[in-house]
Amino acid sequence: MLRSWFTDCGRRSSAYACVAAVALAAALCAKGRAAEVVVKNDSFEEGGLAYLVGDFVPGEEVGVRLTSPCDGTIVAVQIAWLEGTPGHPPSLHRAIRIYDGSTFPTPGAQLAYLEAPLLSPGYVNEFRYLDEAGTIPLSVPVTVGQQFYVALEFDEPTDVGSGGASVVRDTDGCQTGRNIIYVIPGGWFNFCLFIQGDVVIRAVVDCGEQSGACCLPSGACQFITPTQCAGSAGTYHGDLVSCAAVECPQPSGACCFEATGGCLDLTQQLCAVTAGIWAGMGTQCATYTCFPSGACCLPDGGCVDDVSPSECAAAAGVYRGDGTQCGLIDCPDPTGACCIASTGGCVVLSEAACAVVGAHWAGFGTTCVDLNQNGKADACEAGDCNCDGAVNVFDIDPFVLALVDAAGYQAAYPNCSISNADTNRDGTVNVFDIDPFVALLTGE
Repeated sequence: MLRSWFTDCGRRSSAYACVAAVALAAALCAKGRAAEVVVKNDSFEEGGLAYLVGDFVPGEEVGVRLTSPCDGTIVAVQIAWLEGTPGHPPSLHRAIRIYDGSTFPTPGAQLAYLEAPLLSPGYVNEFRYLDEAGTIPLSVPVTVGQQFYVALEFDEPTDVGSGGASVVRDTDGCQTGRNIIYVIPGGWFNFCLFIQGDVVIRAVVDCGEQSGACCLPSGACQFITPTQCAGSAGTYHGDLVSCAAVECPQPSGACCFEATGGCLDLTQQLCAVTAGIWAGMGTQCATYTCFPSGACCLPDGGCVDDVSPSECAAAAGVYRGDGTQCGLIDCPDPTGACCIASTGGCVVLSEAACAVVGAHWAGFGTTCVDLNQNGKADACEAGDCNCDGAVNVFDIDPFVLALVDAAGYQAAYPNCSISNADTNRDGTVNVFDIDPFVALLTGE
């Protein structure tokens, strides 16, 4: 069915003219673009051997079936074009066609049509535009694993026997289901049925930025892009390299040993194995204090030495720093509600500051909260049973009256609330308020 003269020049007596080294300037340019991948079947490399394939007549096609390595876009086609003897001019041919590759050997629907490709002998010619003027970029979306064909349609006959130029194939065999030819008459055929070797026609697929294993400073591995890896201060191990294929170095940190008080810079895992306490990634024994202690200022104004930060926090204190001592620091005076009788107001102050303004200090830890919402701080009311703004001996009789006769107390002191005698703040005035009242009365 194929014409008997359809052979490749490598099998002819003048084979020296048909075996050539191809300049790959265009292909190398494409490889330099980080997001672009040259997709091919052939094994031909720069400086290697390739055999001319011929002959073709106008309207015939030869092509390859390729597989997309990613979700991306076909942006260029490359065709190796050699001559048997030097000096042939460029050849203008009918088209480069990209077809759907779901069937073999007959292609599916046409996906792109590149008109009038001009092929220069001695090069892997690259084409990035659909039109001759170079204004419409080639752009065919593909998905990972998708098969497609790239085929050259001839518009000039080839004559490889006389040293003319044509497409070429590699020298190490023909892959099944990977090469096709359209013959007039006859139609589409498996190229490998007639000639052994993969045709050197390729596609360039823009895959965008690929992902790969990135070792983070934390020792974890993430499958991310090089840009994301650099932004995380990680080490990128290559496109499509899985995290399972790499072993990320684990960070070290200060490992503290409570039994000895010593410290070693170890990984978290090794620190745990040796029963140490790991201080965290990036810490160093040279600058880290394993078991800090210092002065702790307590809420009541007192101070305790040799307390850890956590112990001080548990006591609601203020840690004054590693190595500090109570004798060398001033702890703030304790504060409480300062009740101003003249205005009925309340301010949280120290006892000394409250005395300066001539007001009554309700005691350490008291606040100006008004839970009964009567317009006066609860702390300023507790024990002030005659509502004169102070707790003193003049409150004893009103307190006793409130204790035994709530209605009588309210009648005798209409500007006061029964809650003033509720000194333990349990919502009821009873015998359990006696001890708190005595404590208020004596300033305890």
